[in-house]
Amino acid sequence: MNVLKYFMWGYQHYFRTSVEVTAKSLFEALDNRLNPNVFLVGALDESREDRLPICVEPEDCEYQPDLFDDIKEQAQKLMSVDEEREIVHSHPIAQDRHIKKIELRSIRDAIWNVIKKSDVELERITFCSWPVKVEGYWVCVVLQLNKVIWDSHYSLQKNKVDNRYSVATSLLDATASKFMGECSEELTKPDPGSNIMCIDREADEIIRSAGKYLMYTPAWYGQEFFGLHHLFDSCNIISSLKYEGAEGVGELLIARRDHPNIEINLRLKKPVHMNDYKAVRKIMEMTGERMSLLSDSCYIYGLGKQNCEYDPTDEDLFLIRFTKYYTWHLFHANNEMMEVSYCQPSLPKLQFNEQKLRSDLPRIFPKIQENEIEKLATLTKEAIKQKHGTMLVITSDAELEADRLAHQSTCIESKCLTPETISLVTSIDGAVLLNPQGTCFAIGVILDGLATDKGNPARGARYNSAIRYAHPKSECLIVIVSEDGYIDLVPDLMPQLSRNILFNKIQELEIMARSDFKIKDFNKLMDWFQRHAFYCSGDICDKINALRIQIEEKFPKYSCKIVYNDLRPNKEMNDSFFLE
Repeated sequence: MNVLKYFMWGYQHYFRTSVEVTAKSLFEALDNRLNPNVFLVGALDESREDRLPICVEPEDCEYQPDLFDDIKEQAQKLMSVDEEREIVHSHPIAQDRHIKKIELRSIRDAIWNVIKKSDVELERITFCSWPVKVEGYWVCVVLQLNKVIWDSHYSLQKNKVDNRYSVATSLLDATASKFMGECSEELTKPDPGSNIMCIDREADEIIRSAGKYLMYTPAWYGQEFFGLHHLFDSCNIISSLKYEGAEGVGELLIARRDHPNIEINLRLKKPVHMNDYKAVRKIMEMTGERMSLLSDSCYIYGLGKQNCEYDPTDEDLFLIRFTKYYTWHLFHANNEMMEVSYCQPSLPKLQFNEQKLRSDLPRIFPKIQENEIEKLATLTKEAIKQKHGTMLVITSDAELEADRLAHQSTCIESKCLTPETISLVTSIDGAVLLNPQGTCFAIGVILDGLATDKGNPARGARYNSAIRYAHPKSECLIVIVSEDGYIDLVPDLMPQLSRNILFNKIQELEIMARSDFKIKDFNKLMDWFQRHAFYCSGDICDKINALRIQIEEKFPKYSCKIVYNDLRPNKEMNDSFFLE
């Protein structure tokens, strides 16, 4: 039986594991590259001989208890300088709650500040829940996410209104806030972790709650209090309404009524309440690219537009764009912050990764020239504008393939495509067949191919037909633009890795095998190998597996440890995936 060294309460391990499972499900639904990590930090509130003053869970967490030795002193300092100490409530119950909030925030921030010191070095962003007392410990749940991926999504810079009220800066930020709230709520229940799944809300439900919370941000800046709680729901309902059989397509500007960057072209004598959904939907028929509904989040007060003098750093003017039935988008300064389809929020679909296309082309077509890469990138950027989706098949055998597929395509005389002609040939169903030089030989091509285990039944026919066609071919790259906006490259090559980086990591493992080491350093190194397993050939996998076993044999007999599976070579790996 394993004995916990850092014991807080009996179910702490089960609680943390359950919360981490929820975090992975939640953030993978938004972006599967965020790589969430969850651990617990507990500070003993009272002196007890049978308890350690600071505990962490799991015990091999890289943030060991000695890092938090002066947490109580730091919390007292934070509490003494908290600006909200000057606020006094007339009612004693409200005042007690106010003081308690400052105390809890001081404990949270003291723990948070210790962890955030390593965020830049480790490329992480950290969140810390409000502390909850569990069997004498003030316990905080800590969530860490990949900061590089986090920063790749647009975010506002201001997280407070009037320097007092907290607001969400992005859908990711809102989701992290809601997740932290769920964790604190679960810690208040008896024996947290005694149930199999602590947080019983589904990921989609938490994300919906986060989307609603994010809409509080533009609503705040409308400076109309009664619009705060209804903006998200109002947009959902308005997007679901049709007018004379037509889907709702239009724009809604959210800002205070006297905003200097709003030009009012038509002012309503009697503003229309946002909850009068049919009336709002009717007025929206007058909007278009040059005209938007104007709202303070509670009322529609006119029609107009945003002028070009708006300073994005003000972050007080937002655009809601209704694009099709039950679908709308939130923008700030032409940056999309959230898409909501059938009431379910999501991050904006990833834009076309031009850099990946440029790096993959010479790996697939070794003889391609720089000017040809430039031309294909230009053609691709134009082709992805097709709203109904399309497909570009770039292959060295384009001319031969056009003859072979003549009965299931429209063959044309060879034509060197331009941005103007690419928009024409992609306007019909079927693929466009061209060679690496940008010369087209057939349009409206129906692709063939054998069934393969690389297909994805969750994706459409266009994607799976591309997978079947490209699978056996070497010099072939297909750009797939789906109707739902997703853009895929087939094959989807893994990025290239420096061979020296891999060898240096193996050397670190060899040093651990013959000398003393810290368990947290071993876990960090093994996590790197797990994430880069694709680049390990058979011999390298065997070496890493053997070294891992040798190192694990040096662990204390009854210590808790992370179980790592053996690395196995990937049959698609070859030297082209190394930079040198």
